[in-house]
Amino acid sequence: MIALDRKISEYFLSQDNLWGMRLFQAVSHLGAGVLWLCVYALGLIFFQNDAHRLVLTLVIAELMGLVVIIPLRYCIRRNRPSANYKCSRITPWNRYSFPSHHAFRAFSIAIIVGVRHPGAFPYLICAALAIGFSRIYLSKHYLTDVLAGTLLAVGVASASLRMV
Repeated sequence: MIALDRKISEYFLSQDNLWGMRLFQAVSHLGAGVLWLCVYALGLIFFQNDAHRLVLTLVIAELMGLVVIIPLRYCIRRNRPSANYKCSRITPWNRYSFPSHHAFRAFSIAIIVGVRHPGAFPYLICAALAIGFSRIYLSKHYLTDVLAGTLLAVGVASASLRMV
């Protein structure tokens, strides 16, 4: 599986497609933590009843995910496919790639919101798939990083839905 991971990453690293890079950078930002932290905070402040419960479920899932992702990254210490990845001082664990937090967040949101609003589920899953693919395309993650983040999202989303 590691050989396949490397082959896929090498393929995307060799591409020189400015349009594709810009498109997938925009898609990738849809899974960024700062964006969703703001959405969660606004949801908890302004929403009532069911919407408040939904946002609370998402926040619980995010926190549960961090409790798993951060230690995993420090234990596994898998370098990112691209050597020029820069991480911030605020989130030093982001220098490692396994598992993908973007994929975790995108799929946990898709599952949690999709369970509460089934009509939105197909669109949310498509968005989550696009975000996961963008992480591979941009050489931020290997395929197995994204798959692990997705599997973690399934478990955490299920648990958080049962909690709230």
